Amino acid sequence: MEREQVVFVAKLVAYLLIITGITILFTAIMYLVTLSGGWLSYVGVIVGALMLGIGVALRNMIKKLKLDIK
Repeated sequence: MEREQVVFVAKLVAYLLIITGITILFTAIMYLVTLSGGWLSYVGVIVGALMLGIGVALRNMIKKLKLDIK
């Protein structure tokens, strides 16, 4: 694969992780607020926060290494 394709796929994965992390985090928090929180909702908050953090870190790494496609 070309360098541009690899950077594009990495950015796509980063943004998908961010979107999925926000969605899982929002859903788990809404579940915690509306219903009695079980252990599964706490796992959802942790997993959502991890996915969001990894996505943001990957996006920042791409920007810091100046791999952006212009």
